Amino acid sequence: MQVEIRTATTDDLAVLRDLYRRSSLSNDSDRELLGRRPELLEWPADAVATGGTRVAVVGGRLVGFSTLVPHGATGEVDDLFVDPEWMRRGIGRRLVEDMAATAAAAGVDALEVDANPAALTFYEGVGFAGIGEARLLHGHGVRMRLPVRRKGPERDR
Repeated sequence: MQVEIRTATTDDLAVLRDLYRRSSLSNDSDRELLGRRPELLEWPADAVATGGTRVAVVGGRLVGFSTLVPHGATGEVDDLFVDPEWMRRGIGRRLVEDMAATAAAAGVDALEVDANPAALTFYEGVGFAGIGEARLLHGHGVRMRLPVRRKGPERDR
């Protein structure tokens, strides 16, 4: 399967918002909260405007996306969503690999994410390790970290 990873454009917004909504609702443990707070199903376009969102495309179809927000030496995984029809096919892993490469090239030392319990196994499987507790909108999760390798002389500092 050929997966293309590219920067999202404003032309992708409708598909991104639909994918975000469907992916969010596919998580049984979040459905009750999302039913009570439907505004949480509205994905903001800010990261697309700044170039921080990357999309995974297979056969011309957008099947996943991620948003990386750099904070100095750490990059925050702000979004990581895969179309429910494409889950468990390596799309999420490819998006994490892309974020790690992008972060390393930008001089970032590690990626961090607040993982909800439903995503914990996925993040562990792609190399993240727990570093503490995370407070989420719907309870608690795990703050996780993935070291990334810097490219170039900065790596040896």
